[in-house]
Amino acid sequence: MNRQSIYREPNQGSILVVCLWTIMILSILGLGITGLVFQEIRFSKTYTRLITSLPLARAALKTVFYLRDKDATPAYDTWDELSKEEKVGLCANNSYRYSFVDKNNSPDNPEIIDESALINLNLASVDVLARLPGMDKELAEAIVNSGLRPFSTVNEVLLVEDISKDKFLLFKDFVTVYGMGKVNINTVSKAVLIALGLDEEMANLILRFRRENKIKPAATEATAEPAAELGYGISNLASLLNNLRDFTSLSLRQEQDLLVLLPALEVKSEYLRFNVITVPGGQEGLHYSIVIHPPTKKVLSWTEH
Repeated sequence: MNRQSIYREPNQGSILVVCLWTIMILSILGLGITGLVFQEIRFSKTYTRLITSLPLARAALKTVFYLRDKDATPAYDTWDELSKEEKVGLCANNSYRYSFVDKNNSPDNPEIIDESALINLNLASVDVLARLPGMDKELAEAIVNSGLRPFSTVNEVLLVEDISKDKFLLFKDFVTVYGMGKVNINTVSKAVLIALGLDEEMANLILRFRRENKIKPAATEATAEPAAELGYGISNLASLLNNLRDFTSLSLRQEQDLLVLLPALEVKSEYLRFNVITVPGGQEGLHYSIVIHPPTKKVLSWTEH
């Protein structure tokens, strides 16, 4: 009589289940390891982008200071001159782009980045501030009489009593805390011109004149630069009134308003805010907004975003 074997043949179904579980576990482990690898790769790329963006922004800063020293038209800055986007390529597919004003906006759009086209909160009168969008005389007096004045940043105005965020957003793009109180007539917006005391018709006239007025070389200026490169704008405030008279008819009131305003105008941007878009390794990196004073090569503000 044969003994019954104490061993049983493995059940094929059980083997299949074990194999499926093994495959599933290995797949999960594989996905986990793959996820970790991809995270490491993404982290490495992000880290490289971050550490490369800052040197590129610093390179842009040095480039700007150098070009301002070599400016072909040192007596004035026009809208076309400042809004032109420049691109500089470096080694290893690294590069950066920069401009001084928002290129996506038209010259009379209020969102102007040129710092010298804005009203200085620390120097402006109540009447000027009161004419800004979102502002009235009561709020203007609160700003002028605030113990926080002079402000070190525009955002500090939010600490003034009765200045709500909604009202602040209406006028923040028209004000600055830098400069000596003068604005560049070549980049100033219509809203700022009206706040400074001009009527809407006169403000529109100045914007149209600077777009259509071809700048000519000064009679005493020996330059090899082609006249076509001088662009359009206003290069001399002394002759502005006569040029506007030749351009169109002015009322006596408009002429008087312009004469009163002339001391608050200039044709050059002494303080500049320039935007830098870094491109490390061929991919867009961090953006920077930097306020500078080129004559002294000082950096007044540095914002990373």
